[in-house]
Amino acid sequence: MDFQTNWIIAATGTDAVHAREAGFTCLHLCSRLSADGTFSLLSHPASSRGDFLGIADSNSVPKKCQSFAFDAVSAAESRGCTGIMADFERPLLQDLTRALDRETQRSGLQLLIPLALAEYAPHACVIADTAVSGGSLEDRFSELLQRFGTEKLAAQLVCSCADFPLPCANPEGTALTREEFHSLLNRTGATVFFSRELCAKYFTYSSGDQAHFVLFDDADTLRAKVRILTRLGVNRLLVIYPDAKEMGLL
Repeated sequence: MDFQTNWIIAATGTDAVHAREAGFTCLHLCSRLSADGTFSLLSHPASSRGDFLGIADSNSVPKKCQSFAFDAVSAAESRGCTGIMADFERPLLQDLTRALDRETQRSGLQLLIPLALAEYAPHACVIADTAVSGGSLEDRFSELLQRFGTEKLAAQLVCSCADFPLPCANPEGTALTREEFHSLLNRTGATVFFSRELCAKYFTYSSGDQAHFVLFDDADTLRAKVRILTRLGVNRLLVIYPDAKEMGLL
């Protein structure tokens, strides 16, 4: 594992303390777009200097976007944060994303946003998911690097698991919990394979007349994705604390 990579680990409580003690940057998901449409702090991490303040989406309607952005930046600055991660993907949040982009640019903070809202934050670093169900992971990130460049692209590593009936029009399939996955694998007795193109593991099974394709990640596939991404030049990687432990980072 390349420890020179710029890792950002999403963690809370004692997990965040352990990640910081190991020398990693933390993402503290301690604020949100509140039910009344304003910026709301949910908790106050004891130490967050050099880390990222995460803002969750509560599916409410934002009010006074510029005021929200000012409050978010003020909270990040008062805690010594390097930047803000806005976990937004709804089209409704375009104006709020623009306001955060302007305010973080003015204050010198970094802004991380999901790929879906990239066009509304020209100064931000976009986060692309590494779970792909078609094509090639390497081709996808090669194209993203051409579009955004190394400094404005981050990759999010997630242990995803989904069931796809064949044929399937939904590229995300049906998400499976860890318990559902293990129960299905044990019940079907299917053989697990590795897809080099998707950089994920999979197995197939039949239910009645319907064929199914189950695509999933584990610590091995996440490490394989890291090798591909770092070779391409993607050096900012996000991962949640449990997956970081599984991968041997902590």
